[in-house]
Amino acid sequence: MAGKRRVFKSSTNVPADIQSVWEFHSKPAALEALSPADMKVTVSDKNFTLSEGVSLMIWMSPKGAFIRFPWVSLFTSVTAPYTFTDIQTIGPFAHWRHTHSFVVSGDTTVIEDQIEYAVPGWFIGDWLIGALVARQLDETFRYRRERLMSHSW
Repeated sequence: MAGKRRVFKSSTNVPADIQSVWEFHSKPAALEALSPADMKVTVSDKNFTLSEGVSLMIWMSPKGAFIRFPWVSLFTSVTAPYTFTDIQTIGPFAHWRHTHSFVVSGDTTVIEDQIEYAVPGWFIGDWLIGALVARQLDETFRYRRERLMSHSW
């Protein structure tokens, strides 16, 4: 049983052309580089190639947790260099769909993220975990914005 579906959105304008932004985000090292250290994100396949129908195993910890858990993302849609979508097939969420979009804006690129998610546990899960997840997503994407703005494109 799952809690209600929620939507998280983030937008970051970076001083780089769309092809450079796509190349960075389409490599597994980007996820490790854009994740706070206390999440202990590790991607299993460093030679991963982003394409539809391909899965990627990730290990991570919720902020402040001592345990690590597996997360498998299945890439369901890829349109280079504009967008890709992944869904969680193994992991902590009852539902997770993350769409990454890249939009040219003059000589910069706008990175838009939209995450549709639901925590497990229906009402109790929503009440106990939902607010924590929302706060962690805010913190994680704030960190990502800082990293993206300081990245040497």
